[in-house]
Amino acid sequence: MLNELKYDVLIIGGGPAGSSLAYFLSRKNMYRIALVEGKPWRDVWGKPCGNAIGAHHFAERGLVEPPSEAIKQVVNGVEIYSPREDVVLRAYGKGYIIDRTRFGQYLLKASMDKGVEVFLSSHAKKLLIENNEVVGAQAVIDGREKIIHAKIVVDATGAASPLRKQLPPHLPVAEQLDPRDSDLAFREILEIGRDIERPDFIRIYLDQNVAPGGYWWYFPEGRNQVNLGLGVQNGVNNPDPRTLYRKFLLARKDVQPVLKVISSAGAIVPTRRPLDSLVWNRYIVIGDAAFTVNPVHGGGMGYAIESAYCSSLAIDHAFEKNDFTVNGLWETNTCYMPNIGAKQAALEVVRYFLQKLSNEELQFIMEKKIVSEEDVDILSRKAELKSDVIANIQSALSDLGKLFKGLRKPSLLMKLKKLSDYMEEMKKLYRNYPSTPNGLDVWRESVKALVESYRREFE
Repeated sequence: MLNELKYDVLIIGGGPAGSSLAYFLSRKNMYRIALVEGKPWRDVWGKPCGNAIGAHHFAERGLVEPPSEAIKQVVNGVEIYSPREDVVLRAYGKGYIIDRTRFGQYLLKASMDKGVEVFLSSHAKKLLIENNEVVGAQAVIDGREKIIHAKIVVDATGAASPLRKQLPPHLPVAEQLDPRDSDLAFREILEIGRDIERPDFIRIYLDQNVAPGGYWWYFPEGRNQVNLGLGVQNGVNNPDPRTLYRKFLLARKDVQPVLKVISSAGAIVPTRRPLDSLVWNRYIVIGDAAFTVNPVHGGGMGYAIESAYCSSLAIDHAFEKNDFTVNGLWETNTCYMPNIGAKQAALEVVRYFLQKLSNEELQFIMEKKIVSEEDVDILSRKAELKSDVIANIQSALSDLGKLFKGLRKPSLLMKLKKLSDYMEEMKKLYRNYPSTPNGLDVWRESVKALVESYRREFE
């Protein structure tokens, strides 16, 4: 007979979402919590990414800020480059390039100090489902098979989400990721033999030749170290990102000479709106496993914190009411969806629109200042296109003879106007997310219809 363990909350996955949730719950010191993480201590938070996160996530959600030893670079803004790299939009805002492993270790240690039991180099093999609810998981802990029972199981296993695939497939929380709604990313952290100009600004480059359906990035990690990488849309026969990286990025003057490759890795990144529901009976899914990622730039750490925060509120109230059903955990949805979910859903529309543009069209939008630096800032913070953008479009359309030749640009401008409309419609749907599970089916049909509509429009 397998050894059995019992907890109030079982968190599976110790990345940004799982470790943030452990931290939030441990502050109350009310629950018996176990966290199961597949990586060893030296590799926690080991997923490769750009390592950038906005400072506001920590202040707004009460999460401890990264200690100085976990900060590689303080960021004061982002620069977005046109395909020809002759037009640059700059948006300001404080953030960090973090040492993921050090910050992950810091959060886990803070949780362990408050009583959370963390099992490293261990993994959950199977969800235990009885009477239409998740009651625990079968796991390998320190090389031994164990049964872990819990009143609530939280799945934070990342984009691959192997456990979520074991749920009944008809459930909204069991929806699988369409490869086209993800990016294949590859990055290296390089020590270079030159001083980086403006290391406090991260740089994003739009170029469909270098990063088809995505973008490439240059994120300084100090004066002589850079996180260099790219993401390409998955599922549409794009070239391998590693090949594109070596062909287009490594030989650049602002990269050479490369003195040392510190780290090299790839990953799959969801780039869509969140799952239509993050909960089932005694089960919550957060982070990449729930697709809580910014669809435009693929950043997931901030949204992982947000989903962890919302689930912590729901867990607290579920224990107060002794209700661990989908109804008792529904607050995870009503906290996340009308706020971050609405932003995600609107940015998914932007992502789809951008993926259909040519380099010529991207260059035109930036060159003609249809979208300004202020607009980029508002788009990133609120997922809105400001009224000035619409005014710029209407002004351009009223004087076609001076600005454009042929029909392609007017058509593009009309689509930009449509983009703004679809973004607002999507946000309105998410702001009116159903307050109980009873309204979910009707709401999902409305979302599905709107997604199909904007995809036809921009195809």
